[in-house]
Amino acid sequence: MVHTLSHTEPLQCSADGIWEACKHADEILPALMPDHFTKSVFLQGHGEPGSIRVVKMGPAIGHAGEVKERMDKFDDATKTLGYTVLEGDPRYSCFSAEVKLVPVGETSSEVVWTATYEPVGDMGPPEHIKQIVVLAFKTLERAVLSRKTLSHTEVLDASPDAIWEACKHADELLPKAMPEFFASSTFLQGNGEPGSIRVIKMGPAVPHAGEVKERLDFFDDAGKTLGYTVLEGDPRYHYFSAVMKFVPGAAAGTTDAIWTATYVPVGDMGPPEHIKGIAILVFKALAVAAKAN
Repeated sequence: MVHTLSHTEPLQCSADGIWEACKHADEILPALMPDHFTKSVFLQGHGEPGSIRVVKMGPAIGHAGEVKERMDKFDDATKTLGYTVLEGDPRYSCFSAEVKLVPVGETSSEVVWTATYEPVGDMGPPEHIKQIVVLAFKTLERAVLSRKTLSHTEVLDASPDAIWEACKHADELLPKAMPEFFASSTFLQGNGEPGSIRVIKMGPAVPHAGEVKERLDFFDDAGKTLGYTVLEGDPRYHYFSAVMKFVPGAAAGTTDAIWTATYVPVGDMGPPEHIKGIAILVFKALAVAAKAN
C-alpha cells in the first residue's frame, strides 16, 4: 500500500534565494554536510527532468552506501522539484518526493516536502529521511544567508550595441583574444540560450582551474544583460554566479560594463578579486572586437 508523509519547514530567507541554492545542492551539501553526503555524480543529464544521479552517503547514514535517483521535475516557475529513488534503499519498494518552496514575505519562505512511499514489511514512515531533508534545507539556508557580492564598473570605448554583439560570439572570440586565460569553450547542452551548459578549459594564466562548468542563466537582448552560474570547477566557493550588464556611458559611443558577482566562500576565502580582474580583461577584449567590426 502506498503512503504519504509531508512536512513544512520555515526558512529565514527568500524562496528565490533557496531555489537558487537548490540548483547547487550537489556541490553545497557535500561541502557543508560531509557526514551525510559525500558526493553526488550525474550519470545522465545535468539536473534537468530525466537526469539520473548517484548520491554517495556519509557515515551518519550507515544503512545506505549510495542511492540512485531520477529527477522527475525541476520547475523554475513554481519552484518545485521532484525525484524518485531508483536504487539504494531496501526499506521501501518505491519512494519518491516533491519539494516546493513557498514565499512568505520578502525575506522568508517555507519548504514543503511530501514523500510518497511503499514500505517493505512492517517498516514505518520515513521520519529519518524527513529529518535529513530538514537538515539539508537548513544547511542551504545557512549558505544563502552567508552569500556576499562584489561589483565593478568598467568604461569601454565602444557602444552598448557593438559590445553586446561581440558578447554573442564570446565563446569563439575569447579563446583567440585571450588564449592565456581561455583555451576553449564547449557546450554540453544548448547553444548559448538560457539553460545552456558549457565547459571552459582555462589557460596557463589560471593555474588553479583546469576547466569550469557553467550554466547560462539568462541572455537578455533588450536589457543587454547576461548571467551565469559556476556548476563545477572552482573549489574556493560553494556558490558563484555573475551578471554582466551593458548600458550607455556618460560619453557618446561609450559603454558602462557592470559586473556583479554573488558568491559563498569556502572557509576564510576572500572576495573573488582575481575573477573580477579576468572579467575586466574580458570586457576590454569585447571592446577591441566591437571596434574592429
